[in-house]
Amino acid sequence: MRIIIVRHGQTDENIDGGLAVRESEVLLNEDGVKQAEKLGHHLKYHKISHAYTSPLQRAIHTAGKILHHHPLAKLVVADHLNEQNIGVAATMPKAVWKEIKKKSTEAWHLFKAEKGESYQDMQARAAEFFHDLLKKHGSDDTILMVSHGGTLGVLLLYILEKELTEENYRAHQPKNTEFTIVEILPGGHKKIHALNSREHLHEED
Repeated sequence: MRIIIVRHGQTDENIDGGLAVRESEVLLNEDGVKQAEKLGHHLKYHKISHAYTSPLQRAIHTAGKILHHHPLAKLVVADHLNEQNIGVAATMPKAVWKEIKKKSTEAWHLFKAEKGESYQDMQARAAEFFHDLLKKHGSDDTILMVSHGGTLGVLLLYILEKELTEENYRAHQPKNTEFTIVEILPGGHKKIHALNSREHLHEED
């Protein structure tokens, strides 16, 4: 089994520093569409058999561009792949939210806004989804997973068995349309064939 893990393409909120929270239904901008199309072309020979995406439109939009080359793959929307729930902070200016986090004395991975979830919470649901995939699919399947920078940042740390720290998270959080390919070997062992690769962005149209 191979799992191709992708962050959605660029949106205007990614550029202007907006929170791009769960409630936002922003679509890919022009550059984001091109990124997704380039990635779709790059992955067209991978024979994707199944696909899962966050329920947010920026992820669904990206998945659609990739699956253009894999018309038999059914796209399933999965809530577990949603972006981090930041609760009441979703209505705050980004500068205010960053200042609140900066002043908090709680551990980075445990801190969360009221009615929101921590990085540890987010990692737990992403890891649960990952394990469900392993139970559900066979060794010959190639699975596409499209999600968000926050969700995938903590998931990759789980897959790589790295400690959930802010430093590790920042080092592994994927940029727009960066992809990781994980092969699941007998016994549950994992082999990484690409880690936050952006090689598709350097290919000729």
